[in-house]
Amino acid sequence: MTSENKPEIFPLRPEYYAYLENDLKGSLKTFSADERKVDELTGLLISKYSENHRAYHNLSHVFDLLRNAAASDTAIGDYESVRSAIWFHDVIYEPPSRTNEIESARLAVESLSDLNFPESMIEKVERMILATQRHDAAELDADGKLFLDLDLGILGANPVIYYKYSKAIREEYAFVPEDLYRVKRREVLEAFLERESIYYTEEWRESHEGTARANIANEIKALS
Repeated sequence: MTSENKPEIFPLRPEYYAYLENDLKGSLKTFSADERKVDELTGLLISKYSENHRAYHNLSHVFDLLRNAAASDTAIGDYESVRSAIWFHDVIYEPPSRTNEIESARLAVESLSDLNFPESMIEKVERMILATQRHDAAELDADGKLFLDLDLGILGANPVIYYKYSKAIREEYAFVPEDLYRVKRREVLEAFLERESIYYTEEWRESHEGTARANIANEIKALS
């Protein structure tokens, strides 16, 4: 079975495509009335997140983050910055590359500057995206910490969803030999368990920390 006709592990329901497109355009039009630029950037982001090699870091991932952000909107001070960070944080995603976050942040800065977003907002979005390299919130404000928790929400999902996630990540790294993948994946997962807490906000620690640690421990056991 080729990559083109493989069933998606995390498919996006068809009715949500229009929602995502409208959400993105609405966000971009907050600061720009240039419909051509807005349409072009919307098309670019939708196409990037629809690339064939994305088994997890796709439009379904964006949708889940936007949905969870909306559910936490009263805790977010600058909703537009968080929403922009969600849309741009994985826009460049090539699994063999070590510069995805840097390139995604660069595209965000260039694109949002071109649409006249405020400089302070652009800088905030850039910091949030770059923080996803190591999921380190040292340079982030409360909004940024919540954004990182949203991005790591999958770790605390129910075990069935987490298992699908682990399979999707393996599919994205299918080019890596099995033995090497097991070693490197364990290193990533063990680093999360070594933290005092995986999540930065009290809400997410209370709701997801225990499940996340159990999920990660189970995957490490399976990889061993």
